[in-house]
Amino acid sequence: MKKLLSIFIIALMAFALIGCSSSSTGGGGNTNSSSGSGSDSGSSGKPDNYSIMFATGTTTGTYYPLGAIFSDFWNKKLDYVQASSQATNGSVQNLIFIKQGEAQVALTPTGTLYEGYNGEASFDGNKVENVRILAGLYPNVNHLVARKGAGIETIADIAGKKIVPGATGSATEIETQRAMEAYNVDYEGLGKDFVGFTEATDLMRNKQTDVAMVMAGVPTSAVTEMLATANGELLPYTQEAVDYLKEKYPWTMEYTIKANSYENQPEDVLSVAQNNFLVATVDMPDEVAYDLVKTLWEGMEELKGSHAVIEQFDIEKALEGTSDIPIHPGAEKFYKEKGILK
Repeated sequence: MKKLLSIFIIALMAFALIGCSSSSTGGGGNTNSSSGSGSDSGSSGKPDNYSIMFATGTTTGTYYPLGAIFSDFWNKKLDYVQASSQATNGSVQNLIFIKQGEAQVALTPTGTLYEGYNGEASFDGNKVENVRILAGLYPNVNHLVARKGAGIETIADIAGKKIVPGATGSATEIETQRAMEAYNVDYEGLGKDFVGFTEATDLMRNKQTDVAMVMAGVPTSAVTEMLATANGELLPYTQEAVDYLKEKYPWTMEYTIKANSYENQPEDVLSVAQNNFLVATVDMPDEVAYDLVKTLWEGMEELKGSHAVIEQFDIEKALEGTSDIPIHPGAEKFYKEKGILK
């Protein structure tokens, strides 16, 4: 009898241990990760700590300072966020970082975002389906800068010249190819140096290249340097070329770089642009995405003195030109509160 009673007690203890184990591993409960970058997809809970690696661009473009400004601002305003920005080769690499989970936030123009999400062009067979929109910010403008004395009066004159088209595979290089396409210039026949904006300025200053493409907001330091110190001048697009690019690449916008946007630029310059988007990974918790977007837009007045391009930010245009890329649910909640989304 005592033996049977002992067996019965042992069995009860075993069942009790199994029950405790099941409840502690979250079998039916809702547990939140304390580390943000490992949060589950679609999580709506706010973590105790959330680390953000912000993928930006080259150090003399507009993305790089914006990434640093946003990161510092979020660190100051959101006590659970630890954000840091990183220089990259630009938007194509940024989306690869998003896909691989190496970045939680990034900047990218519409065209690259569309191609990445849909697996087109340089993303063929490599879709970035885990990217979501947080906010549209400002136009990314094509600046084709030619060195005076290089025999380049129009974009068509670039044929056979030496060019800095941007980093290999970057959105800047893609835009260079499209500009050449609009003018029937053989891109493959150009001499090319795939370097950053700082190196491009040095090459132009030393007469080692004839023209460079800079894709960035207006104004941007690289173009300022080229026009002020490297004897550069902005090349205008023709209306015919603009219309061609708008028809073939629907996210393309006509854009006029107003006179005196840069030193030694006395006249308006016709160009093209596309909207720039702040994006995040799909697995960013909804409350984190909501806080990032809310803090950013509600802090505009405080942010405006930190970079000239922030003057162009407009919450009413935050979701223009999304090209059907999904908006992060956390950001969506904020825009519905503000009446931007119905």
